Amino acid sequence: MNSIKALLKQVILYIVIICALILIVLIPRDFTVAPLETKGLEIHYQFSWTAYGENITRFISGIWNHHSLGATQYERVTVEDELVRYVPRSLQIIIPAFLLSMILGILKGVYDYVHRYNKRSILGNGLTWLFQSIPDFFIVVCIQWGVTLLFPSLKLLSQNTSYSFLLPAILVSIYPMMYTARITSNALSNEDGQYYIKVAQSKGFSQKRVIYKHIFANALKSILSHTTSIMVHLMTSLLIVEYLLGYQGLSYRLFTAFGYKYSAEAVSFSLFESGVIIGIGLVFMSLVILAQFTGYLLKRGLRIL
Repeated sequence: MNSIKALLKQVILYIVIICALILIVLIPRDFTVAPLETKGLEIHYQFSWTAYGENITRFISGIWNHHSLGATQYERVTVEDELVRYVPRSLQIIIPAFLLSMILGILKGVYDYVHRYNKRSILGNGLTWLFQSIPDFFIVVCIQWGVTLLFPSLKLLSQNTSYSFLLPAILVSIYPMMYTARITSNALSNEDGQYYIKVAQSKGFSQKRVIYKHIFANALKSILSHTTSIMVHLMTSLLIVEYLLGYQGLSYRLFTAFGYKYSAEAVSFSLFESGVIIGIGLVFMSLVILAQFTGYLLKRGLRIL
């Protein structure tokens, strides 16, 4: 019964988020720009409920009558065409990055826990703290510069190779991996002093067996409960990595969909593609839901619900 209530709450929450996304994106963006007597521009914007209602009606009508989220800035290209084109490119990054974040993050967390009180803690909790403290974009720029300098013959930044997704996937996984490591280390630390640990130690079990056979098994429930947060962190990293590397995936297409242009003469959102933004937002939301469902299935399969 409790599981059903929790599921209903999650469904309602996601429906509210989707509706909020659609309503925000469809807000009218018509404004006028007038030059000032001195240098600069003066922007005038007045919200119109009529225009807002027309945007919502047009969007719903497109879904109902044409079964489409709408057109794009390109002639005869729909939002669905763009999603079919860009979703596989980003999935090449997202899937490996998520696996790296979970597997290596958990291993890093175990290392942090084991060496938390010795000299190796600098490579454990110290390194985890460092990577969580440095902004994502700074790490991306430094690694991009280092790869270009050290491996000039490898076309790691090119999108025309079969391994072009490797560097973006590694970059995207760094922060979520450190987040997972922190969760794992804290979950293991929370088990310290429990009676079952003392019993296992009194039986002469090695530290390695106690950690992996007993402590880790009990801490796994807490770790898997954060799969949603891990995917959210991964999505935010994806926005930065695809933009800075020029990797043409969903996040890169999202930035172009805003259609913002500024010059000395005018400011405009003339190429603002609301359908593309909503479509990409729905894809991101679906990936977050999938990550949460994956965590639930893993917990259920391991019987740690």
